[in-house]
Formats: sequence, C-alpha cells, structure tokens
Amino acid sequence: MVNVRTQVRLAALAAWLLALTLVVATRPAFAQPSRRVMPPNAPPEVAALYTDGRPVVELVTMGVGSLIWERHGHIALCVRYDNPAQDTCYNYGIGDFHRPVNMGVGFFRGTKSFYAGPMNPRGMLDIYRYADRSIWVQPLPLSPAETQAVITKLESDILEENKYYAYDHFWDNCTTRVRDVLDNATGGKLRAMVEQPDGRTYRDLAREGFYGMRMALLITDMAMGRATDRVPTYYERMFLPDYMREAATKLWGVKPITIYERRGPPPLKDGPSGRVLFALVILVITAPAVLFAWLGRWQRVGVAISIMPAVLLGLAFWVLAIVSPLPYVHVNESCLIFFPFDALLFALPQRARRAYARGRVVSLALIALMLIAGVLKQPLLAPLLWPLIPAAVVGFWRHTWTRKRAVAAPTTAPASQAV
Repeated sequence: MVNVRTQVRLAALAAWLLALTLVVATRPAFAQPSRRVMPPNAPPEVAALYTDGRPVVELVTMGVGSLIWERHGHIALCVRYDNPAQDTCYNYGIGDFHRPVNMGVGFFRGTKSFYAGPMNPRGMLDIYRYADRSIWVQPLPLSPAETQAVITKLESDILEENKYYAYDHFWDNCTTRVRDVLDNATGGKLRAMVEQPDGRTYRDLAREGFYGMRMALLITDMAMGRATDRVPTYYERMFLPDYMREAATKLWGVKPITIYERRGPPPLKDGPSGRVLFALVILVITAPAVLFAWLGRWQRVGVAISIMPAVLLGLAFWVLAIVSPLPYVHVNESCLIFFPFDALLFALPQRARRAYARGRVVSLALIALMLIAGVLKQPLLAPLLWPLIPAAVVGFWRHTWTRKRAVAAPTTAPASQAV
C-alpha cells in the first residue's frame, strides 16, 4: 500500500501540473508567437502586410526550366491567412503533362485542356525548387475590398464548372488569367499602365524563351502565323511571367523577394536562330532530286524523297489552319510555301509535271520577293528552299545536264571491213 507521505507528494505534483496547465491556457492571445508564414528577409513595409490579420495576396513567379513548356516561366497567386493551414496557392497551368500528345492535340483544337486548381503553397514551391527554377514572391498591398475581390474570383475559378479553359499561349494562358484577376479586382490599374513599346513582336518575345533550342525556334518561324508579328501593348506583354512581375513592381512598388535562386547555368539571352543550319539540312534533303536527275534514272523517286516530308508538313499546316481556332494558326504564311498538292511533282505524267513545277517556281519566286519587301512577315526564306529545289529540277532540268553514258563498242565489224 502507498504510504501517506507518497500520497501527499502525488497530490502536490498533480496540483502543480494543474496550475501550470491553467497558466498556459489563460495566457493573453497577444503573447502567443505569430505562426503566419511570410517571405524570408521581407523588408519592414512588406512584413507589415502580415501583421493586421487580413489575408495577404502574393504574386509568385517562377523562372524558366529545361523542358520546352517551361521555357517562358510560370506564375501563380497565393493567399496567406493568420492560420497557415488555410494558406492556398491558385495555379492556372495544370495539365496532363504525362500525356503530351493528347495535351498538344487539345491545345491546337482549342479544347479545354488546361485547368485551375488549388495547391498547398509548400508543396507547390517544392516542385519548382526540385526542378531548379528560380522563385520570386511579391506580397501585394491591396485594399481590403481588392483582396476580397481577388479571393472571390480565385475560389470561383477552381469550381468544377469554371476551372477548365482553352489554353492560348499569347491571349489566354496561366499568366493572363492571373493578370486579369488582379486587373479586374483593382478597377483596371494594370490595363491603364502605359509604357513606350520597344518594337518586339509576339514572335520575338516567344523566341526569347527558346534560345539554345534550334528546333523550337524554327517552330516559331513556321507554325506561328502573322498574328504574332504585331507589337503588343504593355498590358498584352504581361502574357509572360517576367513582364507581369515587372508590372507589379512598377504599380505597387513591391520588389520581388527571391525565395529560391536557380543553381544551374543562367538562361540564354541570345543564340543562333537555326535558320542557316535549316537551309543546309534542306539542301541535303533535296539532294536526291538533283542527284537522280543528273544520273538520268529514278528521277521520280528522287523527287518523291525530296518533297514528301514538305508535303506532309504542308498537310499539317493546312489542316490546322482549317480546324484550329487559334488565331496565329489560321493565317499562317507557311501555307503559301508548303502545299499538300506538291505530291503532283512526281505523280503526274511528264508534261503535266513540268507545267505544274514551273507554276510552283514562279509562285515561290513571288513569295520570296514579298518576304524580302516585308509584305509577308514570317521569316520563311530558308523553308522556301524546300519546295523550290524539287520544283525547279522537275520544271527546268535540261537533258544536257544529265551525265553522259558511255556508248557500248560494236560487237561486229563494219561491212566495209568484212573479209
């Protein structure tokens, strides 16, 4: 049995624990340390945004990555609350990147292949840290009414009936969605910003993200039509995260806070366009048309080898121009150069082949003149060589240019020499 002295000690210990519990439970609320998450090394004016108990809207931008769809950066809006368990980031760039073909088909068809969704801030940021992409945060000094308008719109956009949208790289992407949310909530403050244009077109801005990727640069030449050869306004230029971050700095005076800095080599700011190399590749591809014409045999085979890749490319451009709702695919000057009908260069009878080929050479010469004069805008002089060379061979090759064959020696002596 427990003696009296032990009982007294246990009672005293229980009383001490009870008193300690009551003291902790009745501590004034202001004495509790704040658990609110804010960017590290935030300046005083930024830290003050997190101290009044109101939600804080953060503009979060990410730098470029190594994959082709990461080459223009990314963006999201995050909302921070007093209770970190409520913190949420709203990402408008969610898609099925594990099925790029399906996503690409949906993109060109203008279907709702992308959607907005909520994410845990820490989990979202860890994704971009793992991919070694720089991350910047800008807490925005919005009024209570503006903050509530932003939150209301974000919550509405992640509802099942609202979250899907038809992604468009220039006019309806993850960045333009964030831009429009902020612009509408602030009564058009972003739209009212005016800056002197620097002359760069949509095509130029798109190419900046692809330096070091020659194939992607060539795609911007051929697959993006003349709608991208317009200089965007300052508001339109905010379709890219870098310029949205720049505009937020100018409008609200909040400098970006770097919370992760890329450790790999910095993104390229310039590089070869790939156009000269592409012209050399075209010379190699079209060499069979010239070679077999010179040999004087298998001419149709040589022309077919040379022109069929361009025919298939033209078929793709024409189908996209007809079925896709994307404005920069509708009016694509590449459709003037790459014709599905160029298969006639090896399929028609000889005389018809020559007539068709000569007509194509004349039309391509006129297109070249319009490109040089600036009437046509897309940089297509190198791709123009692809159909031009086989058409010129079929239409204008002379028999005198064909290699002369050795004449076989007679097997019998002439009659005058007969014995």
